Amino acid sequence: MDRLKILRIIILVIFIILISRAAYLQIINGDYFFRLSEGNRISVRPINAPRGKIIDSQGKVIVSNRLTYNLYLMQNEIPPGVSAEDILEDLSEISGIDSQRLIGNYRNTDAKSLVEPILLARHLSKEEMVVIVENNDLLPGIIVQEASLRDYIYPENLVHTTGYIGEISRNELISFNELGYNYKAGDFVGKSGLERQYEFYLAGQAGAEQIEVDNRGQKKQTLGIRKPIAGNDLTLNINFDLQQSVEEILKESFDRLRIEAEEDDERTKPTSAAAIVMDVNSGAVLAISSIPNYNLNLFAKGISNSEFQELSNNPLRPMLDRTVMSDYPPGSIFKLITGAAAMEELGVRADTSFYDPSGRFYLPNWSRPFRNWLDRGEGQLDFVRAMARSNNIVFYELGHELYKEYRGDKLAEYARKFGLDEKTGIDLPSEKTGVVPDDQWKREKFNEPWYPGDAVNLSIGQSNLLTTPLQIVQMFSVFANEGLLYKPQLVDKITSPEGEIIAEFEPVIKADLRSEISPSTFSALKQGLYDVVNQSYGTASHHFINFPIEVAGKTGTAQTSVALTNHAWFGGFAPYEDPEIAVVVLLENGGSSSFSVPIARDIIAHYFGVNQEDE
Repeated sequence: MDRLKILRIIILVIFIILISRAAYLQIINGDYFFRLSEGNRISVRPINAPRGKIIDSQGKVIVSNRLTYNLYLMQNEIPPGVSAEDILEDLSEISGIDSQRLIGNYRNTDAKSLVEPILLARHLSKEEMVVIVENNDLLPGIIVQEASLRDYIYPENLVHTTGYIGEISRNELISFNELGYNYKAGDFVGKSGLERQYEFYLAGQAGAEQIEVDNRGQKKQTLGIRKPIAGNDLTLNINFDLQQSVEEILKESFDRLRIEAEEDDERTKPTSAAAIVMDVNSGAVLAISSIPNYNLNLFAKGISNSEFQELSNNPLRPMLDRTVMSDYPPGSIFKLITGAAAMEELGVRADTSFYDPSGRFYLPNWSRPFRNWLDRGEGQLDFVRAMARSNNIVFYELGHELYKEYRGDKLAEYARKFGLDEKTGIDLPSEKTGVVPDDQWKREKFNEPWYPGDAVNLSIGQSNLLTTPLQIVQMFSVFANEGLLYKPQLVDKITSPEGEIIAEFEPVIKADLRSEISPSTFSALKQGLYDVVNQSYGTASHHFINFPIEVAGKTGTAQTSVALTNHAWFGGFAPYEDPEIAVVVLLENGGSSSFSVPIARDIIAHYFGVNQEDE
């Protein structure tokens, strides 16, 4: 009898435990397990959105997208009792994709729910895609989805300006999403150039497909689709035909000069080159190039560490955009600024006479002379001829006079009027400001005052002065149009995939110098630039003999900190009477401006359709 009672008590206790457990599951945690069962029944699969295209001013597509396939793991489609890592091992055996790569991507995911897809691999080969799809029944939870691969149609043109994309970093993920965007780990974003500058316009919005799956993870039906939204397109001011020609001219000259330097002990190899063509009446950038460069398609699929290290460790630094990310002393090109300051502040005129007795200039109480580039005196010459001859002695004298009158401030003030010592504002990231030294700068930097020798050196574009090629072409455009400082602009407009204009960029005048600098100053300086190119005594005239377009310009050979190594510049505009374009060419460590002038001439010839064989 006691045994029967004990058995009844045990059965009652078990029954109470079962009832309690059922109540706990259904009443207390019922909502949780309902949501879990729904997660196992409903799956959300990603639909990638194509990135916006980049198009030139003539409608030529420069950057687009092409079809590719990405590999995902859907955790809520994995049947009970099966581990994700076992499936990934099977996937590796079937596809040949490295299992450590797959498992590593799975473990490193930051997926916040079972229904969120985990990206295992991008850009499957056609063979990988086919074999995975064919073995879909053996790989529950594994899906292959169409995606877009960035297609740099001309991967070695407009490289630094276009820029490249790469996987989003943790810092970018946090900062972008704090701005209200919805990026996820594994997304590709712009890392440099226009791709970075216009990231939030170019990036599309991913879509999703909600489906019902059975207990084996197989799709039963589509419940709903949120369509992806393609990114917006950029239409540039760049003329791509001109761009390609500029790059071809620049690269051919750069390579030839390096080969020639190997055979001549007195010459140095240029280490890079840059060229820019800009509309002087709007600031529109028509062509812009920096070499050496690299192949953009290295980055489209995600560059390997070894490939990235090879680019990063290249001594010629091909990833550096010399047009905006490097600054250099401009040398004699700066004489335009010295001339403008002297004419406005010292009363110098076009016919003001100067005398160079020996090719040497001495400061009072200084024993070391400042030398002209020509090792002899040029005698009597007026201001315009001094500009055409690029006579250092005249500009030393002007720099010293400005120092005596204004110390280290006035020349720097005029440099800043023409856009030096600040970013141009071009629509590119990582632009340098350059340096215009003055008394305050030198005291802060070196705890020293501004000496007369500093002013004399600055007058010919030396003395810690640094400028970017873009600042120089912007400066030439001001002389070409006689007073308007335009912001350089690469993108003309942004349009939706349907063609609706999202943004349109009108010319921006950053400064109007016509009220500060007289027409006679501009006229004299322009005449000097004309004579540089067109008079027999001009420093660039040899290269423009019988050239059918009247060009105005200035040579510049800028000393560096390395002995016997100079940067070679030429800047100018054309046509002289009614300017359309400003052009600048820089050869980093190029030795002499005589090597940069022919490059600029060939670029101008191409722009105006000049057949140089017929000259």
